[in-house]
Amino acid sequence: MKLNNYWRTSLFFLGFIAVNMTQAQSVWVYFTDKCDTNQDYFKSEVCPDYIEDLQKRNVSIQGTSKWLNAACIDSKYVDIAKDLPYVARIEQLGSYRVKEEQIAEDFEYGNSDWQIEMMQIHTYHQMGFTGKGVRLAIFDAGFFKVDSLPVFDSLWANNQIKETRDFVTNDTLTYRESSHGMQVLALAGINYPDSMVGTAPGADFILVRTEQAGTEKHIEELNWLRAMEWADSIGVDIIHSSLGYSLFDSLEGDYTYQDMDGQSTLITLAAQKAASLGIFITNSAGNSGDDPWFYITAPCDGKDVLCIGAVDSFEVVTDFSSRGPSSDGRIKPDVTAMGRRNTIPDVDGILRTGSGTSFSGPLVAGLVACLKGAHTDKTNAQIFEAILRSADRYNTPDNEYGHGIPNAIKADSILKDMPILGVSNIKELEVSIYPNPANDYLKVQCDPGASYRLTNIQGQLIQSGRLNNWINFVKVDNVESGSYFIQVLFEGKTATNKILVQ
Repeated sequence: MKLNNYWRTSLFFLGFIAVNMTQAQSVWVYFTDKCDTNQDYFKSEVCPDYIEDLQKRNVSIQGTSKWLNAACIDSKYVDIAKDLPYVARIEQLGSYRVKEEQIAEDFEYGNSDWQIEMMQIHTYHQMGFTGKGVRLAIFDAGFFKVDSLPVFDSLWANNQIKETRDFVTNDTLTYRESSHGMQVLALAGINYPDSMVGTAPGADFILVRTEQAGTEKHIEELNWLRAMEWADSIGVDIIHSSLGYSLFDSLEGDYTYQDMDGQSTLITLAAQKAASLGIFITNSAGNSGDDPWFYITAPCDGKDVLCIGAVDSFEVVTDFSSRGPSSDGRIKPDVTAMGRRNTIPDVDGILRTGSGTSFSGPLVAGLVACLKGAHTDKTNAQIFEAILRSADRYNTPDNEYGHGIPNAIKADSILKDMPILGVSNIKELEVSIYPNPANDYLKVQCDPGASYRLTNIQGQLIQSGRLNNWINFVKVDNVESGSYFIQVLFEGKTATNKILVQ
């Protein structure tokens, strides 16, 4: 029988200019440092003295980011803030527009067997590995009726929903917003006997609303960043999002495919930072394979983000699954899972089918939870590698399937053979410097408290200084055009990059 069409949501990143110029614009005000340098940089708040001073100047603060060491304000206050001694730089806040596209598909009753069995997760469950003790956060646009639908009873009965938060309203999560996150949660974790089981029915879940769904709505990357910071503060093990961010590349000044390089969008930078802090990041590739954008969307371009495309029940890649590679040439998506005609609950809790990488993504996020629960002595990098190596196209990866469909049993076996690594064995000095070529400044992403040296080709020191923040701004507007080397030093480690100043 025919029911309403399933709506899939794809989000397009709209860079640095407005779609509707009548709307108020927001900017990031980056600060030069934090007042208290004795605390962990990523856990300490922005300097309260700076916030207080801005407020005394009648600047309204929309929010702050600990990781960026920045405040979000309305652009009408830029002239007040731009020359203050504690302001390092002001940049436009990224904004996003939600666009809904319709898939011509009839709903039907279904079961979840094959979407689980395709990755051999049912066998892994029988071995006792269900994600128990692992905390999986889902960032989405809403979790409609999760508090009342019978399909979620087991999660509440077993106290598996540990935390909830709404960063759109800065209030309590109401379970009255979009059903998208509800369906994502079901695929990852429900245990509805004889009807539907998620890939990690033993995991604990943190439900986070970061996006405001609906056509022509604009949502700020501030929500995403603050949610990431909060998730880190409460000890989340995995963050999954089935929402992706790209752009309308026809708008002058917006991000382009070239910016899907793992280091250009703040969304991707935040995901990478979370990964470096020990959180495993999974993200759906996006549903742009059959539209002009075509490619994966941020933060899937992050090198430490497990990017998930979609195949059908015959293990053939779907037309809508976003393709790779990342713009710097890396294989993306990383893996694929079933994403066409998946079993999902509708708004009344009745099991239907729906399609999209939104539904392949949480299946793999649940796999990650099961593997992490079984191998608590292994690093996220090892689990990431094991998932890739277990996939059926590992030896012949491409930019449609990635490395293919992962296999839980193979990944488990690979992890058993891996050595136990300490943090000292795997931590490296990671530095990202852009834009390159540069005109008036360099944005240097590095460990807070590092120092830098800028030298010319002959090795002569041009300038040096301290890098107090995770994202720093080094002025080069007074440097002559030419090639230079910038060396970043931190705790005995160094990283050197060649740059061009125009």
